Amino acid sequence: MIKNKLLTKIIILISFLSTLTYLTWRIFFTIPFHDSPFAWIFGIILWISEVGSSFTAFVLIFNKNKEFHLKKPNPSELQYPDIDIFIATHNEDENIVYKTVNACVNLIYPDPSKIHIFICDDTNRANMKKLAHDFKIGYMGMDNNKQAKSGNLNNALSKTSSPYIATFDADMIPFKNFLMETVPYFLKDGVSKDGRKIGLIQTPQSFYNADIFQFHLFSEENLPNEQDFFSKSVNVLNNIRGAAVYTGSNTLLSRQAIEDAGRFPTETITEDFELGVRMNIAGYSNYSTEEPMASGLTPTSLRSVIKQRIRWGRGVIRSSYNTNIFF
Repeated sequence: MIKNKLLTKIIILISFLSTLTYLTWRIFFTIPFHDSPFAWIFGIILWISEVGSSFTAFVLIFNKNKEFHLKKPNPSELQYPDIDIFIATHNEDENIVYKTVNACVNLIYPDPSKIHIFICDDTNRANMKKLAHDFKIGYMGMDNNKQAKSGNLNNALSKTSSPYIATFDADMIPFKNFLMETVPYFLKDGVSKDGRKIGLIQTPQSFYNADIFQFHLFSEENLPNEQDFFSKSVNVLNNIRGAAVYTGSNTLLSRQAIEDAGRFPTETITEDFELGVRMNIAGYSNYSTEEPMASGLTPTSLRSVIKQRIRWGRGVIRSSYNTNIFF
């Protein structure tokens, strides 16, 4: 055991020194300062991106080498509280929303009457209202919503009262034991090891269709989904600091934590990421489980993937500014 730890430290040290040597060589010997401003400006931008990637890698290595295991409490059935489930929809096809609603009404829970499901529709569609009526669940429609998903969820927040809220995107189908795997963490006082209250429990994203890499490489059975690295590795490692990223769906949140964080942020297009950061700032710890508890659709075209990533990038930059995250 001691030898393994020593070997690990040696490998990390060698990696750090070799990375530092590489980045130094890159900035002094490969940037085309003698060329046009266009060439050396973009050369520096590329070097900065490598620095950022290297920094991220060593943060992950640091987290990986700290021991932390998220342990689920085992509360009695009488302790399970009321839960509000928000299914946020904008313009998704009815068949997609149907699958999510159907899964939600069949969730396992000690007292099913404590589960309150709502379709949160920010386009006020008649077919969504009828779908809610057919399933005997709640419906909240909106006209002229100018605050996108945040406005939709804040509207639902203002009309409900359960102490915990589960959020699902319209295309994310929860597994039947989603609540049984997430609710217990909030019980038994809902306090983390560092003494802070738990703000949210995020479960990893998973998808039932092949992503563009798996599909075009004919490797659905051999390659993991390209988002798995973040959901099942990076975000789980964030547990060490109680700073798991809220990804907007497949999540159980404390209503009090949402209120203390100022509700769902409206000055960004990545309201999920920013809300999680604001929860940390408000003194809450956020955690991610290791096992997926829902499955949905991932983009299948290059155009849609690029559009999605640009949106994430713009949103995170804006949220980082809103929360003064670097300072």
